[in-house]
Amino acid sequence: MKFLAIMGHEETRPQIRDLFKRFEVLMFSNMSIKGCYCDKGFSDQVWWPADKGVGSYSSLCFAILEDEKAVQIIEELESKPIAIEPDFPARAFLMNVEKMV
Repeated sequence: MKFLAIMGHEETRPQIRDLFKRFEVLMFSNMSIKGCYCDKGFSDQVWWPADKGVGSYSSLCFAILEDEKAVQIIEELESKPIAIEPDFPARAFLMNVEKMV
């Protein structure tokens, strides 16, 4: 089993939900996130999705699913990124699930 989390701009949430539906994966949950660039001066790097000190609104959708479907969804995102702004496509995070109770 895998834990798949996809984070993108708030406006991409419907597209991400549609992606899960196309692969017949029940989305476990989703949440809204406001990006934070709080440590000004700590680093020259800007953490996506926040830039220039202003937090941007994002959405995180996640599911626990079979390995095969997780790989298929990741491959779909690699070949067809979901993005409102081309420079900031949705990011996917894939982790192993060792145990569920």
